[in-house]
This record gives sequence, C-alpha cells and structure tokens, in this order.
Amino acid sequence: MSRKLPPFSAVKAFEAAARHGSFARAAQELDVTSTAISQHVKGLETWLGEVLFVRRANKVKLTDAGERYLPDVTRLLDQLATLMPPKQGDVPLVSLTIALPPALLDGWLLPSLQDFYQLNPQVEIIPRGESRRGGSQNMGALDFLITNREAKDGDLLSEPLYDDAILPVCSQQYRDLLGLQDPHNWKSVTLLHDSHCEADWQVWAEARASLSLDWHAGLNYPNQWLALEAARQGRGVFMAHAALTHAALADGSLVALDSTPLATGQTMRLVRQRGHISPAAIQFRSWIITALGRS
Repeated sequence: MSRKLPPFSAVKAFEAAARHGSFARAAQELDVTSTAISQHVKGLETWLGEVLFVRRANKVKLTDAGERYLPDVTRLLDQLATLMPPKQGDVPLVSLTIALPPALLDGWLLPSLQDFYQLNPQVEIIPRGESRRGGSQNMGALDFLITNREAKDGDLLSEPLYDDAILPVCSQQYRDLLGLQDPHNWKSVTLLHDSHCEADWQVWAEARASLSLDWHAGLNYPNQWLALEAARQGRGVFMAHAALTHAALADGSLVALDSTPLATGQTMRLVRQRGHISPAAIQFRSWIITALGRS
C-alpha cells in the first residue's frame, strides 16, 4: 500500500527546530544551513497546510498546530532511532550548553562532570560562566541556566534547585592544630577568599558578631575550586557555599567550623525553555537535580 509521507528531512528539521526553539541551532545539529532548515519547515507547512512556527528575531515558537504534531513526531523519531541504532563506536555526541555562576561552575560542575560522562558518554556538556549582568530571560543559545534570578519570560520554565547557604570549612588537621573549636583562637586564622564571592566572609561575620577579625585579610583565589583545594591542603579557612561542600565534608577532606550553614536568602534555580527537550537534556536535568536539588 502506498503511503503519503512528508519528506524525512523536513520532519527532522521540524523536530530539531522545535526542540531547540531556533532554526540556527537546529542547523548546527543537522549540519546544514539555517536557510535549509527554514526551507524544509516551510515545505512541511505547505504539505500539511498548517503553520508550525511563529517566527521571531532570534528564535521560533511552536503554534498550536506545531504543539499538536510534535509529541507524535518525537515519539516516531525515537522509535526509528531504536530500530536502527548506529554502528558500534559511531554514536553521535549530543551537545548541551549550560550557564551558571562562576563559583558553581568551578567549585562543583567542572569537578563533577566526569561522573555525568560515565553515565552518559554520548552527551557533551558545554559550560559557560553566567554573566553578573545576565538574567534568566537572556537564554540565547543555552539549553539550561542556573541562576538566583526569577525567570521573567513566559517562554521559560524555572524550578528551584536549592537554597544557598555559606559555612566556614578547613582541613581537620588545621582545625585541631589551631584549636578552632574555640572562637577565641580564630585570631590566628588565615582566611581564604574566592574572588567571585568577595562578600561572603563579611556576610557571615555580620551574623556572628562575637567574632572580630579583618574579614578582608587573607589569601585570594580566582575561583571556588582553588579556594576549596587550598582549604583541603591546610592553608586556612574558606567561606564555602554549602551545596559545593557535601562530598568533601562526607569524605572528611574538609570539616565545618559552624554547625549551621548561614542562609544567604538566595534560591538557585534551573531555567530552561518551555516545550519538548531532548532525551539528553532530560538525563542532564535529572542528574543536576539529583546532585544539587532539594531532597
């Protein structure tokens, strides 16, 4: 029996553009030009007799018709991929781009990515430091954004990951050598600073009025990871973000000098665009939420 089917290249172009919300990014994935994606989608719209996308300056948004077709198209493409798997050793990489604050990028994501890659070798994560002026509404070519700002764009979904808090940490040897369980011995402490989080010590000190030190003195490091490593090596006490220290506190390479982390009043959020996300993005989101999210 003869089947009346649309061109397969047009179906792939539609699904990729819907997933990315962009003709340009769909073109990158399929290794064609943006013009080719646009022509494929226009041809599919002509074949269906319905408009699938609302075109905007830098992105595209599905129409009601596009939203109606997408789930079935995605399911069929996923089934086809399962029926016709790539040859061994020829699994294509899927790239995801995420922006996040520098402290979180250096202090947690980069050291932890190997764990994700062991579970998902076919996915490549492209990390970027979030601009201090950047907001969650400026997603651009991002798949995900971790930020403490609310998502103001109605096309974005924002879900809370964790409530930020800070606490002083050091090696057990450094703590015991200086007797830091007693606050009176803190006058001999070397303070360690992350240049991206310059106010952390001062914020903590204002909530601990019984201690009086020069909170700006000490050693400065260009990122959270180096400052944490310096604390592990017994070079001083670092004011760390609690979400970044779970593993080090659990394995004993760091100890906390404050029994209760001090809440900063900021909630870190995972932001993404509305609509379908790829299986790779679903896996990465699940991993992030498990590693950083609320229990």
